[in-house]
Amino acid sequence: MNDQDDESINELEVFLPKGSTRCTQDFSKFLNEFRSHTDFFFFVCQLVGQVDQTRIAAAKALMPGAQSEDERRRYQKSIDEPNLVLKKLQKHSKILSQNLTNGIVNSFQRYFSSIIQSAALKKPVILSSSQTIKFDDILKFTKHKDLVSFIVDRKINELSYGGLTDMEKYFDERLGIKMFNDNNERGLLRLFVEARNINVHNGGVVNEIFAGRVGKVEKFPYKIGDLLRFDLDDLVSLSSNAMKVAVGIDVAVSAKFKLRCQTHTAWQVNGKTR
Repeated sequence: MNDQDDESINELEVFLPKGSTRCTQDFSKFLNEFRSHTDFFFFVCQLVGQVDQTRIAAAKALMPGAQSEDERRRYQKSIDEPNLVLKKLQKHSKILSQNLTNGIVNSFQRYFSSIIQSAALKKPVILSSSQTIKFDDILKFTKHKDLVSFIVDRKINELSYGGLTDMEKYFDERLGIKMFNDNNERGLLRLFVEARNINVHNGGVVNEIFAGRVGKVEKFPYKIGDLLRFDLDDLVSLSSNAMKVAVGIDVAVSAKFKLRCQTHTAWQVNGKTR
């Protein structure tokens, strides 16, 4: 992984904005969470590789001093199995993949909710709807900001059950901003969001709801009843796409609603992003 001032995407690197990129505080928090999830994932993968390398190097160094044939065989066996620890990690690839998927999608949805809250504080009319709020619920809040947060969180929670289509519709109708640049961005994020949903609610097994919402996605075949599997390249592609969509949203919303922006690095230096 590159440091915070690098911006790249290739076969093994996840797209990350530069630390000098201007953004909202909401996006800065999302970026920190995103980095935590991806950094941990790749840390585990790299650590396993280093363990195998160290194990083999140690066996080769100790081989000449072996005191018995049995000891020599043990060292040779270790040398002959260069990916021993990696193979053990691969047995848990489902958990690693699901943890990364769930973590990034959850962070994206929190960002989606928080950026709408920030826009609503600037222009409360975007919250207007035919839905009612109980008077008792209103009395729970003493600050306008907290009430807005409550309303938006409730709506986003409701929208999440309808999938990305409902979330996109709400964003378009209420904020007047398009979430995606093209159908490829839309399709990849929908796949990522729905993967998280079946991980949480169906053990990662593809069902009719998933298939109905996702449809066909190029290079991502799946079959109802099978466990949904993402390899490393898949996870890089899906994670990078989620970040690119968030970048686009942040630029558009901050400009339209005149939200405060500064560099991601500045948000951290100021101690306002954790």
